[in-house]
Amino acid sequence: MVGILVTGGAGFIGTTLCQHLHDNGHDVTSLDLVEPAGKPWTEIQEDIRNDFEIEGIGIIVHLAAQISVPKSIINPDETLSINVKGTKNLIEIAESSGVGKIIFASSAAVYGDADQIPISEDCPLMPQSPYAVSKIIGEELVRRSDLQSCSMRFFNVYGPGQSGDGGYAAVIPSFKKAIKNNDQITIFGDGTQIRDFIHVADLVKLIEFVILSEDPPLEVNIASGQATSLLDLVMELKSLNPQMKEPIFLDERSGDIHTSIADTSLLERFFNFGNMIGLSEGLS
Repeated sequence: MVGILVTGGAGFIGTTLCQHLHDNGHDVTSLDLVEPAGKPWTEIQEDIRNDFEIEGIGIIVHLAAQISVPKSIINPDETLSINVKGTKNLIEIAESSGVGKIIFASSAAVYGDADQIPISEDCPLMPQSPYAVSKIIGEELVRRSDLQSCSMRFFNVYGPGQSGDGGYAAVIPSFKKAIKNNDQITIFGDGTQIRDFIHVADLVKLIEFVILSEDPPLEVNIASGQATSLLDLVMELKSLNPQMKEPIFLDERSGDIHTSIADTSLLERFFNFGNMIGLSEGLS
C-alpha cells in the first residue's frame, strides 16, 4: 500500500480528506503545525519550511498554506514564505525521499477577474493578490519537479467543520456563524459577486480519484460549474433560517474577485464524477 502524506492535515479540508482516505483503507499520514489530536492515522507536527524526514510515502497531497487573500495583502512576506518557500522545500524533501506524485492545492484565485466566463484551465492567469501569485508559483514548482503532479484549482469549498472565526473566514461559514449568533451577515460589495461552490465531501472524492489515477491532468478546475451570487446565497440561507436579520453591505475588499465560475469540461471528462451535492443540500 502506498503511503499518502497530507500536509495541512489538521485543517478543514485536510481533516476531511484524511478521514475519507482512512475510512477507505489508505495508509494516511497528516502533517501540520498544530499538535496531534489523537486521530486514527499518523500525525506529524512540523512546519513545511523546515527540514524533516518522511519514510514510506509515495504520494503527497499538499494542502498546507496561508489561504487568506486579505491577509496576503496585509502581510505578503508571510504568505510567500509559507506558500512558496514551503512548497519548494516540500518538493525537495519529496524528491530525495522517493515520493512519486504530488497533488497541489491551487486556487481559482490564479485567474483573477477573468475575461472569459466560465473560466477554463487555459485562461490567462491574472493574479490580484500575493496569495494568487503564490499559488501560480506553486503550480510552476510542482510542474518543474521530478514528481508526477496535478494542480487542483479549488473554487469555493464549503462544508462541515469549516471555521467561521476571524475577519478572513470563508463566506459560507462566516454567514452561518452570524446567523447562529443572531448577528447581521456582512457582505463586502453589493452582493452581485458570483461564486462557484463545491462541497468538501465532493472535493475529497475528487482528490482520491487523482491519488488513484495513473495519468492525471497537470491542472484542473475543481468546482461545481454552478453560478451563485452572494445575494442568491443569502436567499438560500434565509429559506433555511427565516428569522435571520437583513445583511449589512460594506465596501468591497482589495483583491476580491467579482465573478468566478469554472468551466468544468475537463473535470467531467477526466473524472466522470456524476452529480455533485447541490448548494441547498450542502447548506442544510
